[in-house]
Amino acid sequence: MENVKAIVSQNLLKLRKEHNLTQAELARRINYSDKAISRWEAGEVVPDLETIYALSEVFDVPVSRITEAHTEESTEEQPGGIGQKVLSQVFLCCEIWFIFTAIYVYLKLSHQTNIWQLFVWCVPACMLVLWFFNRKEPTNILLFIYSTVFVWSFTTCIYLHLVESNPWYIFFIGLPAQGLLIIRYIFNYKQDLKGMRLSKRKGTKGRKD
Repeated sequence: MENVKAIVSQNLLKLRKEHNLTQAELARRINYSDKAISRWEAGEVVPDLETIYALSEVFDVPVSRITEAHTEESTEEQPGGIGQKVLSQVFLCCEIWFIFTAIYVYLKLSHQTNIWQLFVWCVPACMLVLWFFNRKEPTNILLFIYSTVFVWSFTTCIYLHLVESNPWYIFFIGLPAQGLLIIRYIFNYKQDLKGMRLSKRKGTKGRKD
């Protein structure tokens, strides 16, 4: 039993760090207290089977990744790590820039047109990709930043295509969108804080691990 506790504690600690989560953030996602997470990682107790399934969904890994011992080679091959997700986002953004650059070069050589605005369109396109990868994190500050950059870069792209008529007032479109993003971020942040307080309250009432 002691060996099982050690294996589970090591795996949970490694997975939590790979996903760049604090104990409080992980506890909030599975509706437990951060004290319970601390005890699991310390090897004092082992979470029940239902909780292990919940943890596997949070980390996006099979249950065996939590309950079985793994070598360094095998753990690196497991999907769902934060490094793999970051690399996926970087590669996709690079592909977007390559596609837009190829279109620009083609139009420049074949039609002698200098549509440099294509490079500006890369920004909202990349923001959409980054938003897609982080859409499950409604209170993530990065998600808020990606959405904000998308709104204003998209508005800028439209302005550049109509710049001859100088439609400066088009930027007013971004104001209500930005306001909604701020309201949504604050609302979800408060909801997460409320959920964290509830989970801590349950932990103080003696919820068993």
